[in-house]
Amino acid sequence: MAEALPWQEVLPGYPLDRRAFSDDAVLDRELRRVFRESWQLLAFASELPDAGDYLVRRLGNDSVIVARDEQGRFTVLLNSCSHRGTQLCRATFGNAAHFRCSYHGWTFANDGRLVGVPALRTNYPKDFRKDRYDLPRARVTCYRGFVFATWSESAPPLEEYLGDARWYLDALLDLAGGEWEVYGPPQRSVTTGNWKVVTDNFAGDGYHMGTTHQAAFEQGIYGSSLADGTLGKGELELIGINVPTPQGHAVRAGYVVEKGRRTLPAKVEDPAYIGYPREVWEAFTAGQTPEQVRFNSHCEVVHGVLFPNAAFLSVSHDRAIGREDDPLTKYFVWRVHNPIDARHTECLYWTLVPKRHVDEEWKRRSYAFQARSQSAGGILFEMDDFENFARIDAAIGGTVADGAPLDLSLGLGLGEPVPDFPGPGRAEYLTLSEQNQRAFYRRWAELMEGDDE
Repeated sequence: MAEALPWQEVLPGYPLDRRAFSDDAVLDRELRRVFRESWQLLAFASELPDAGDYLVRRLGNDSVIVARDEQGRFTVLLNSCSHRGTQLCRATFGNAAHFRCSYHGWTFANDGRLVGVPALRTNYPKDFRKDRYDLPRARVTCYRGFVFATWSESAPPLEEYLGDARWYLDALLDLAGGEWEVYGPPQRSVTTGNWKVVTDNFAGDGYHMGTTHQAAFEQGIYGSSLADGTLGKGELELIGINVPTPQGHAVRAGYVVEKGRRTLPAKVEDPAYIGYPREVWEAFTAGQTPEQVRFNSHCEVVHGVLFPNAAFLSVSHDRAIGREDDPLTKYFVWRVHNPIDARHTECLYWTLVPKRHVDEEWKRRSYAFQARSQSAGGILFEMDDFENFARIDAAIGGTVADGAPLDLSLGLGLGEPVPDFPGPGRAEYLTLSEQNQRAFYRRWAELMEGDDE
């Protein structure tokens, strides 16, 4: 009997094969069947405000140039000369109308067209056609300032690909007037650990908080009060809601409620937006639908994943990572986790802030709080998680370890449906659950199945 492949034992019992997190052969298949066939977050429009602006990023395991061409359109180009394959752009970002190869001088416009070939008239065949050597272009969609791309010609349009997750993305963006921008430079780090381990941690893992991040709680990272700033922690508690999607995307939201309450109220009487200045709450409410208000109000933390490798976190922190007089402040961080190899992952982080309603001091504080907790230099959270990811990598592969079990059954069958939840999908009450991770790996396994071409 043939041995089961690492992606063939995920359903229905939810065990995971450890080889999926350490085997470069698995990663090779992922790059072809998961990354190549999926939409991936690459950049934000606010990073490329002017014609000619460009960034160098990764799309799967390919280096790409994300550019705004002379007509203001976004393009994603393979960062490899069509002549001998030389890397065209070595700078991380810049502004250029053309990209010239450092080896033989082939020159490409920032929309990918080959426009210059030295000695073309004297030393090339007369039937040489430059248009055959344009740079390969990925499909690009800019959705509400988020720049996504895919190499796949068969992937559905982005809006369809997002499925139910699109409603939650819109709700988070509409919270503050719908217009957001990247604040400060994006951060980059490399962690030891497989990209899926890094990503599924954001899909819905509230289980690790009390163990991994115990020190953060002891230091008062969330301050002495929540909600509207008047209720002390002794009068409040957090209830968790998980929303998985068939596309592998996931959302987990934590709501502040009065002690003893187990469900969300059916109606929001006094909307509160934790971590934002009280004076903007009325404007926030006016810019949302009633359903969005119900989703965002009294939400202390919301995080999730856009399959395969984008993650987000919106959470409020307090003076433990700021000055003593700093108020409870929200930050909204987006991340992508790119595999370098099966055991190492590149992490990119962007802090988004509202373009309107909040002042420069609030934006500065929001960025600082994110950088101090959710970045390579963070004093809390990220260093805890990175340590665990490295320990997983150190112990997960071996002659015996390869066959040991990994479990995803936390909360299986125990969640209670939220019948009146404002957003789409099967929302369930259960603070500690791996429901979202199960959806993530179910979609991963579906894409990994099938015969290679």
